[in-house]
Amino acid sequence: MKKLVFSLSTVLAFGVFAQERLVLVEAFSQASCGPCVAPNQALETLMNANTDKAITIKYQVSWPGFDPMNAQNPTDAAARVTYYDVTGVPSRSLDGTVTAVASVNQAAIDTRYAVPAPVNMSVSHTVNPDFTANVTVTVTAPDVWNPANTVLQLAMIEKNITFATAPGSNGETVFKNVMRKMLPSASGTPVVASNFAAAGGSQTFTFENVEMPNYIYNLGEVGFIAWVQNNTTKEVHQAGVSEPVALSDYGVIQSLSIPTNYSCDADLDGASVVLKNQGNTTITSATVNYQIDNGAVMTTPFTGSIAPDGTAPFTLPSSPVSSGAHTLTTYLTNINDSGVDIPLGTQTSTFARITAAGMTGEMVQDFSNAQFPYANYFVTSPTGDNWVRVAPNDGSLRYSFYTYTSGKVGEVFLAPVNMSTNTANLMTFDVAYRQYQAENDRLEVLVSTDCGVNWTSVYNKAGSELATLPAATAPYTTPVASDWRKETVDLNSVGNAEKLIVKFKATSAYGNNLFVDNIMIGGTLATVEFEQFPVEVYPNPATQIAYVGFEAKGAFNVILTDLSGRVINQVSDASTGATTVELNLASLTSGVYIISIESEGKTTTKSLVVE
Repeated sequence: MKKLVFSLSTVLAFGVFAQERLVLVEAFSQASCGPCVAPNQALETLMNANTDKAITIKYQVSWPGFDPMNAQNPTDAAARVTYYDVTGVPSRSLDGTVTAVASVNQAAIDTRYAVPAPVNMSVSHTVNPDFTANVTVTVTAPDVWNPANTVLQLAMIEKNITFATAPGSNGETVFKNVMRKMLPSASGTPVVASNFAAAGGSQTFTFENVEMPNYIYNLGEVGFIAWVQNNTTKEVHQAGVSEPVALSDYGVIQSLSIPTNYSCDADLDGASVVLKNQGNTTITSATVNYQIDNGAVMTTPFTGSIAPDGTAPFTLPSSPVSSGAHTLTTYLTNINDSGVDIPLGTQTSTFARITAAGMTGEMVQDFSNAQFPYANYFVTSPTGDNWVRVAPNDGSLRYSFYTYTSGKVGEVFLAPVNMSTNTANLMTFDVAYRQYQAENDRLEVLVSTDCGVNWTSVYNKAGSELATLPAATAPYTTPVASDWRKETVDLNSVGNAEKLIVKFKATSAYGNNLFVDNIMIGGTLATVEFEQFPVEVYPNPATQIAYVGFEAKGAFNVILTDLSGRVINQVSDASTGATTVELNLASLTSGVYIISIESEGKTTTKSLVVE
């Protein structure tokens, strides 16, 4: 889908003919690169002082954190990284020579600008009524020129991208001359030597019906930068630019909001969009399109008046939805009765409407099914960084603190559980986590008995308290059996709720990775299937005395704790063979307790209900 609109009766073009050298500065940066901010600002100041001498193009790379501009087209940026063997950001290339960031200064531009260019270059583009672009580049050599192993590179850029809030973690909201697409690819187009065998030789490159990617934020900011480069020496002989063109009848969906992204309602109510006029004519009408998942596209008309650069809020009609997680997609068509049905300004958001009843009996989830998320589960993130199901431990959930920069948040909502049918208000789960150094990555478990209107935190650990093994700077990718720790959560506060919602919330401090597995909610013997060696606890529930039976392989510890972790009783021995340990419960109040049996470096954990 193309993200633009253009008057059917008008085609505009703007080109620059480079009579002298135009120095090309290629900048490698990232929206989550803290050290990139000051150099990027300095580069913009330098470029603004040299508009007749130099042009810059920015490549948003894939590290060190999240960057939506890279995520939209990682392939072309990676190709330029490989071409120059870039190993860190910020990084700079001046006319094909990789140099220190500080070395791209006024003196360097003046020196390069003074070197005669072997060719002149003209670049122009038009936008067609079908929302494609035609680009023409002409390279002319006043004298005989031998362009051995030389290519023409052409990049679609977005001259200005401005975010309301920083898309990454370094605080930058304004990005200039960002590469959006290489044409026809990052390999470029060969320059044919025979065209320049005589003085005045030339070669014209035409790129017709170039599609505008649907991730372009503003078609009115799309331009094209071209350059001629020797692939052997990497030298850029000449560069040129075609600036963005003014557009008529052009508008987009600027933003999409859903009041409650999780509820038990049967309908989607109150979803709204903000319409943005990014053209140069007033918008008085448009068709607002909206689609739930892959269902039928529904439409509703907009009428009003949106001046150029203005906005208008618009509420979508109520729509019935089935139980589960969904995606809502919105876009504009037919602006000012143009008849154009190309989707413009597509915005997408996820939400969940869980109308299914709570699961009866204890809930067990070991994530062995690869088709995640499961029915009535919901995975979401306000910052675009989600939990994923991975293979370790025969299936588990991972949140990539190692990749997600500080402040990123991801949530996974489990399917509802009917606690009135369970024998104990108890939850257990396995966790494996290590810090990178000393970061306070956080895992929190929250519960709701009113379908997400209110939430109560029942588990909250971070940093060293959360860690299950020492810190490591290498990415933590494959937990082994000894890495896991079983956590027990008291759910007495939820009572006999018939629809308990549990969600796991991760907040990144940019440490190392976190894994969660083997969730059990509501079972009296919630940890039986997770034991590392067979253990029997009886009777259970118990009143005065409980017995713990197991096969001792050597020295062992049997530890009785409450749900806060306070040790109530401990029995240690060095016996081997069939063993039975008696626990006196007479002084204990009613509730759930935990029995841990440690032997030969292994631990089995059991829950015990005292009545």
